[in-house]
Amino acid sequence: MADSYADITAREIVTTRIFDAPRDRVFAAWTDPASLVQWWGPHGFTNTFHECDMRPGGIWRHAMHGPDGRTYENESRFVEITAPERIVIDHLSPPEFRLTVTFDSYGDRTKLTFRQLFASVGVYAGIKGLATRGNEENFDRLAMVLAREPAT
Repeated sequence: MADSYADITAREIVTTRIFDAPRDRVFAAWTDPASLVQWWGPHGFTNTFHECDMRPGGIWRHAMHGPDGRTYENESRFVEITAPERIVIDHLSPPEFRLTVTFDSYGDRTKLTFRQLFASVGVYAGIKGLATRGNEENFDRLAMVLAREPAT
């Protein structure tokens, strides 16, 4: 049985931002591991990618190194990659969620939307504040990478 709208909204975080870059460039910043490693995560974090198999069914294993010195190991699976419109990822490490990223073109700008659907209302409630702030910081970092990368 499909989830009801109320069930989904009770456990979903939606974050959007419009970037001053065309959709192809924003999508490329997501699908090029050399670019993704530069901006993924909140302010002060760095990443070590162990595996980034960017195809449906491919695994993305990486360590996020926090400014506090802690390392957070992550494992995800790419469910869908539809260039340059959509990426769907299942985050398999706790907290479990499905991330659906959409890329909407607005002329030479791009509206990026993160939809994080958590496994349960309890998991959502425990992570909402941290994830909401972290998503905005992720977007800040992506904007900086897009600003310094030359347009092609």
